Amino acid sequence: MRIARSSQAVYPAKSSGLTYSSARAELGRRVSDHISTTLRRLYSHPTVETDHTLVERRLLDEALRPATVALDAGCGRTTRLRHYRDRIARLVGVDADEVAGRDNPYLDEFLCLVLEELLPFDDGSFDLVYANFVVEHLEYPDRAFSEWRSVLRSSGRLVLLTSNRASPVMAVADRFPDRLRLAVKRHGAGAKERDVYVAWYRANTPDRLAEVSEAAGFESVSVNYVGTLHRYGARLPGMSRLLAAGERVLPASRRSTIVASYRKRACSNAVSTCK
Repeated sequence: MRIARSSQAVYPAKSSGLTYSSARAELGRRVSDHISTTLRRLYSHPTVETDHTLVERRLLDEALRPATVALDAGCGRTTRLRHYRDRIARLVGVDADEVAGRDNPYLDEFLCLVLEELLPFDDGSFDLVYANFVVEHLEYPDRAFSEWRSVLRSSGRLVLLTSNRASPVMAVADRFPDRLRLAVKRHGAGAKERDVYVAWYRANTPDRLAEVSEAAGFESVSVNYVGTLHRYGARLPGMSRLLAAGERVLPASRRSTIVASYRKRACSNAVSTCK
């Protein structure tokens, strides 16, 4: 009798109706639901921007007015502002690389300058300051931002694109040897060795960029985080898709590229950082 009672206590599952097959089916359903949810997040997220030039175009369309006078800070050998010459009456470029700047055929004027130095323009000379992947190369970004604000008119805009070092992939890549980083940029994004410069990353997280721009007297109009890592895997089968999927699950502020627009903040005389 004791054995029989013990046997009933050991196998309560039989009386509940739970079987191995039903438990396996339940586990399979849960796994399937999890996979479906993950795939929706990876490939169907409606808010993930993946083309920095499209975001840039939106910001430039908002910033440009007829007969705009524009400064391309760190212009290099070319500029995407060439696509907006119907609204840009005068385009001035500055760059520390004199050879690159002299080779740029789209400028009305070029000056060889280190961006952190005083700019030889009167205050309020420009309607637009444009910096295309330049901020990461600034050793003293606070000086550069202060100069950019000085040369902007009261209604002017600063539009910039830069790498986001808050991205875990960008942070790891920054530790690569120079040769490896150059190879990645050359084979992925198509950069040439002559156009790869020292990067300091001193204003290249969302918090640090906000701190530097605000201290210089700017206020943000639009700050966008764009997933652009897929460009670096364009020549490797499957790598582009993998990198794009990885960025889709990251928080927005950790995507690889920042595209932003700023305007001059109205400042009182008591605020020393505003001119």
